[in-house]
Amino acid sequence: MQKEEITDDLDKGRILLADDNRLVVKVTSAILEHEGFQVDVAWDGMEAVLKAYSLMPDLIILDIEMPRLKGYQVCRLLKDDPATSWIPVIMLTGRELPSDKFWGFKTGADAYITKGFKPEALVRSVKDLARKGSRQREEAHRQPREITEEYVVSKLMNLLDQKLFETTVVNEIATLTESIQEYDETIKSVFEILTEILNYSIGVLLMMEKGDLFVYLNRPASPKMVEQAKSVTEGIAESYGWDRRNADSLDEKLVNRNLLQQSEEEGDINLDFIHIPLNVRKKIEGVLALAAPANAVFKRDASSLLQLVQAEATVVLDNARLYEDAKLLAITDGLTKIYNHRFFQELFEKEFKRADRYHSGFSLIMLDIDHFKRVNDTHGHLCGDEILKELASLVKGCLRTIDTAARYGGEEFAILLPETTLREAELTAE
Repeated sequence: MQKEEITDDLDKGRILLADDNRLVVKVTSAILEHEGFQVDVAWDGMEAVLKAYSLMPDLIILDIEMPRLKGYQVCRLLKDDPATSWIPVIMLTGRELPSDKFWGFKTGADAYITKGFKPEALVRSVKDLARKGSRQREEAHRQPREITEEYVVSKLMNLLDQKLFETTVVNEIATLTESIQEYDETIKSVFEILTEILNYSIGVLLMMEKGDLFVYLNRPASPKMVEQAKSVTEGIAESYGWDRRNADSLDEKLVNRNLLQQSEEEGDINLDFIHIPLNVRKKIEGVLALAAPANAVFKRDASSLLQLVQAEATVVLDNARLYEDAKLLAITDGLTKIYNHRFFQELFEKEFKRADRYHSGFSLIMLDIDHFKRVNDTHGHLCGDEILKELASLVKGCLRTIDTAARYGGEEFAILLPETTLREAELTAE
């Protein structure tokens, strides 16, 4: 008998029931009071919010269609405020469409029950969630407080403004997928959007598999600050399993180089870092980080906003990378990873017209491998392939950044040297 009394005491709690249907209130209250719960009633959405703050109930049961404020609005408002976000909410409604249930959970409801319910199903959900609410209130030491209708309206308007702002930011990032841009331009566009909403100094994007390190200067920064931002981002990437030793030749790009300033004072600034991993198909492909002088507001705002745009930024950057890879695949020789014959022909024509127009010069080197057929016949085509790849690597290592090497066909290679005399080309060829 004593055990049953203890169980009953644990089941008891205070429930706020918000519904403008008197029959529903009467039936639901009777079921809950029979189980030992104390039931308070709110007849519209505004009253539900006011009583939620003043009573701090263990559980709130909301109808969706109510005067003054709908149940969706009540739930979202309460779940957004740390003072009441811990209170479990059950949506009890006659709406049965999947979209209604979807939106109910999106506003933060813990359970969704349609009217015409079986009493035992309601009681079971209420007991579980009321225990949870009672426990969370005691752990957080939540205290009731009185608020006004003006406070509720103001808070609701701020919440709507915040949700509109967040939706706009997400859409700004998402719209980048609609325009076909170069990979670097897409990355720059992402950082520019973040510039409009966050006061950061340096943005860094490290794509781990590609070995790309993209640094965006948003405000004047010293070389020391840039090096710190790069180093911290690499450390974050290593924490996600990136092996720095396998990426000795990081391809680094610095945007807004004019903001790079040598300053001892700036170099000594302590930076805060906020980052998000770019998770593509269940694999972390990169890290996007923002750095700013130590600032509590920056840490709070940057953390929430980066989390907000994480999915959209990941999709946009991954699509841009795939587009670049597809373009590169179309102009690259699959074996040697240098340009193919088709791209070289187009480039040669452009260089020829440019040289003719500006009365400048260029040189062309054609080379092949002697007795290559004998190599293939004697040692096999796999050996021949390795020789072709090694030769392509050697050729690239001898060239300037403005020079272009291509596999012209079979064992033949072509090298285009802009603004180069015959004598200079001879030296390169040797």
